[in-house]
Amino acid sequence: MPNIRLAVHLATAALVALPLALAPARAETSLTVAIKRDRYSVADDNFTFTTRRPAAQIVETAVRPDANFLPSPLLFETWDYADGAYTITLRQGVTFSDGTPFDADSAIAALRLYDQGKSDFLQIDQDSFVRLGDHAIGFRSEKGSALVIENMTHRATSLFGPSDDRAANPVGTGPYLLHSYDPKQQLTVVRNPDYWGDAPSVDRLTFRFIGDDNARLMALQNGEIDVIGEVTPQMLLSMPQDGSVVLHESRPIRYVALMTNIHGEAPFDILQDRQVREALAWAVDRETLASVLYAGHGVPAKGVLPGWMFNLGDDHTDGFGFDPAKAGEMLDAAGWTMGGNGVREKDGRKLGLRLVAAYPNVSTVKPMPEMLEQMFAAVGVEIDLVEVDDSGVYGSTYLDTGEADLFLEFASNNNTDPTYLLNNIFTTGTPWGGYRFFAPGPHVDALLSQAREAQTRDAVIDLVRRAHRAIVQDDLVAIPILMVPNFALSRPGIEVPMSEYEDWIDYGRVTFAQ
Repeated sequence: MPNIRLAVHLATAALVALPLALAPARAETSLTVAIKRDRYSVADDNFTFTTRRPAAQIVETAVRPDANFLPSPLLFETWDYADGAYTITLRQGVTFSDGTPFDADSAIAALRLYDQGKSDFLQIDQDSFVRLGDHAIGFRSEKGSALVIENMTHRATSLFGPSDDRAANPVGTGPYLLHSYDPKQQLTVVRNPDYWGDAPSVDRLTFRFIGDDNARLMALQNGEIDVIGEVTPQMLLSMPQDGSVVLHESRPIRYVALMTNIHGEAPFDILQDRQVREALAWAVDRETLASVLYAGHGVPAKGVLPGWMFNLGDDHTDGFGFDPAKAGEMLDAAGWTMGGNGVREKDGRKLGLRLVAAYPNVSTVKPMPEMLEQMFAAVGVEIDLVEVDDSGVYGSTYLDTGEADLFLEFASNNNTDPTYLLNNIFTTGTPWGGYRFFAPGPHVDALLSQAREAQTRDAVIDLVRRAHRAIVQDDLVAIPILMVPNFALSRPGIEVPMSEYEDWIDYGRVTFAQ
């Protein structure tokens, strides 16, 4: 036997003979993910620390979304709904990170703690909780909703355990523990050795907050980070094509749409005329926008919900093509005639609209606002373009006050409740303030109320289809533009398990090439 082979065999035998405690330890795996900004809130009425954007997986939700957009077991093992009441069987063998058992008492306490945030999602009757056994509970919806479990797939509904200060010591049942947090800079979590489920593949997970798009991309190329978790159109346009950066994508899930203010006061009252709204819809060249933005991975949209979601299908909405001549004819019929300066006028008033871009920030849709401005100018509509890169400014300055005509949004229905998006944005009783300016009226309110109380999934989906058509076609309060996947960028050798839900992209379970 050659000497080198003999040495290898002797070394191997020596390792096998070592006591277990002296065996070589498994190398620690780590991953650094760049996120655009630190959005965490530690306010009692809006506590989101570690739960979303990014979801650090210290705490878990009761259920999780499956590939078909249905709730699947996580901390809740089974559930039943009948006559307004929910009966829940809890998963056994689960403990919070401080050793507290996850049982009926601690589950009810966690749900009560969540309700301190004045939940928009769950709306559980706090007086209805009942302990049915060591690992069984019951409760009722205060709104009579049959979709409480579906709403529990939203990361914001994650369940915290007992803690004197959740911001300093978040206690959860998840696969990670808080290691350190430097606000606005980075958050680091480490693997929970006592996690009840399958261990994640990443031992140490760090989220770095890097606001500048170019800086995030440069950090990836320089090896300072491993993954970019918030990818903008400009980053896709700048992405190198030499294989040094890898693109990961989900199915199309996020809509880009123009929300129209149909209840505004002058000067923001022009879009109360549906004919003008439809003219704008025909003036948008979606194919060109799809080819330019999102590296060509977006598709022209017929609604704000993709057809594959909830098995909605694509046949309940018609959509709008690109027909500037038709747009002009509709504006003529509405009394807006072309002026000498290329801007239409009616009764001495020019056809000028304020467009605010965008939610959650303008970088998520650039350069679409400028392209829309040009498309609308081509049919005689003058745009006052206001670009904001802060969702707080977008909401408080423009949305809540109704001080714009058009609002460009990039968002999605991000849980398994089919009514979630439509109910929160397009009903007169919306809990989200300024979105009341987009509400078509009582007919849509009624459809969505019936959908939330329907007792079968088929009945829910039929009502959602009808409400969706009213919103994007018949009443046309939302002008659909594109449907876009979720994206992530990584260095080569990393496979990111993508999800249509941005907060459910599981960075703790990335795989590394050998």
